[in-house]
Amino acid sequence: MYRVDIMTLFDLTVGDVLSESILGRAQERGYIKIETHQIRDYTLNKQKQVDDYPYGGGRGAVMQADPLYQCWKHICEVSGNERPHTIYLSPCGRTFTQAEAVRLAQDYDHLVLVCGHYEGIDQRFIDAYVDEELSLGDFVLTGGEIPAMAVTDAVCRMVPGVLPDPECYEDESHFNGLLEYPQYSRPEVWQGMRVPEALLTGDHKSVEQWRRKEALLRTKARRPDMFAAYRPQGKLDEEVFAQLAREERMAALTQPLICRRVVEADLDAVMDILAQAVKKLAKAGIDQWQGGYPDRATIAADIARGDGYILTYGEKPAAFFVLSDRPEKSYEGLTDGKWHGDRPYAVIHRCAVDREFLGLGVSDAMLAEAEKLARSAGIGWMRVDTHRKNKPMQALLRRSGYEYRGNVLVEPPEGHDPRRVAFEKEIISGE
Repeated sequence: MYRVDIMTLFDLTVGDVLSESILGRAQERGYIKIETHQIRDYTLNKQKQVDDYPYGGGRGAVMQADPLYQCWKHICEVSGNERPHTIYLSPCGRTFTQAEAVRLAQDYDHLVLVCGHYEGIDQRFIDAYVDEELSLGDFVLTGGEIPAMAVTDAVCRMVPGVLPDPECYEDESHFNGLLEYPQYSRPEVWQGMRVPEALLTGDHKSVEQWRRKEALLRTKARRPDMFAAYRPQGKLDEEVFAQLAREERMAALTQPLICRRVVEADLDAVMDILAQAVKKLAKAGIDQWQGGYPDRATIAADIARGDGYILTYGEKPAAFFVLSDRPEKSYEGLTDGKWHGDRPYAVIHRCAVDREFLGLGVSDAMLAEAEKLARSAGIGWMRVDTHRKNKPMQALLRRSGYEYRGNVLVEPPEGHDPRRVAFEKEIISGE
């Protein structure tokens, strides 16, 4: 059982507050024990006086050492603990944080909290019996009762059994170095404001990603000092940090990207973007697009069918992609996996980003625009394949929610690797 004894001049008030709700039920069930002690009961003065004028003069009064000691000694005797960890709640103390709460919960099973009043307490009691001093922050209160209740609540709620599961406090603000994500409850729409879509999907991974991102964004906005000190703690954090970095780079674009169908006048600009991609693949040692494909005739055919799209930034072409709703023959030979089903799907082909816009989130925007176009046509699934060595494209697909489905074979120029990895994503649930 975790024990907290509070030395105070307002024992009934403090005791009543800490006997309610979660801490009250935890005491009834024997997980914790919180006792308050009236310091006046331990003075030898008939008037129950516990304070006197300060030596050296000055305004106010100072709490005397002996009543504090007699109260502290009684706690030691009734608890059977010769030297409980004793904390004086003082504006001169170290700032109390969640990390301090975790430390106190883990390192000790018995705390004595001393509530000062008036102008403070006699230093000799502090020197002899206090192990540390803690403060709630850079401000002064009339007494130590509010800090003592705060420390008790913050520490005791982490005692095993007090809360149903460690997750109840491990996801909260400050526990892991971040502020907590926003919370929502029913109804789904209140005063015209909707619950974020990510929380309604039933997809636990999506919910976790949303919450982590929101926690990071809130911390960055409200506590930049905490955010600067925070380091990614696992794969999910790394993914969210990378996403935030992409969004920051995207914010460097002061105008929106415009997606439209490619027209014949765009052909030269599109071929230039594709030529850059060909060189980049060659430099990376990937033999995709290294045999004269995609050539001018292929792109002209895309334009004629209305399948080619371009993203522009102002007047500048930023990216190109092909979106087709025609079944892809090579996908019928999928191996080492299977497609989700035989429902209508759209395929992304021949996509590339102009070098001037690399690292600005344009590739993410390109996929998002392709999905938007497919959804507007009532298509519920996206499919795409890429070279097995094209790791950047695979990373883009995975972070955009595409799932690996297996392998397919294409018909590249002679001598080139025909193997491709295939991905799929549902964009309209229930299709």
